[in-house]
Amino acid sequence: RIERIARAFAEFGRLPEGPSAEVDVADLVRYSAGAAVPPGIEVSVSAEENLPRVTGHHDALAGALSNVIMNAVDACNGEGRITISAARARIDGRDAVSVEVIDTGCGISASELERIWDPYVTHKPGGTGLGLAIARQAVLAHDGTVEAQSTLGEGTRIRFTLPAQPRNE
Repeated sequence: RIERIARAFAEFGRLPEGPSAEVDVADLVRYSAGAAVPPGIEVSVSAEENLPRVTGHHDALAGALSNVIMNAVDACNGEGRITISAARARIDGRDAVSVEVIDTGCGISASELERIWDPYVTHKPGGTGLGLAIARQAVLAHDGTVEAQSTLGEGTRIRFTLPAQPRNE
């Protein structure tokens, strides 16, 4: 557990390294859902056709999405449903892609919701409290935005919005 916490702590505060590349968000969503949702959890995955690509660090974005999906899995506690989608959006007047993870799990109280992106905030036994903080940091490093909505006892919706790669004209 100490090694896991140390790795998470070392990752926190670091911006993605290496050159940016074109990221296909539809593929990212499908891959992350397949890798992070265990058998037995009902999951629905969708992505609009011909989504614009984003420029960024695939591994950092995949890690951010995986952290959110794993939290959704934990919130469902072996039952419930997770819906993961990617769609066209706008951010600061430009084309963007939004990724949503919606679960029908236990939900988060309003007083706790405002702190979920803060480091070291967790309600999971053995959790580091860095998963969502790292996810938020990765999205912000890509000039994106993060949002969370939740109703206690009904579930949670997390949305990342990332600016699209400009088209070469």
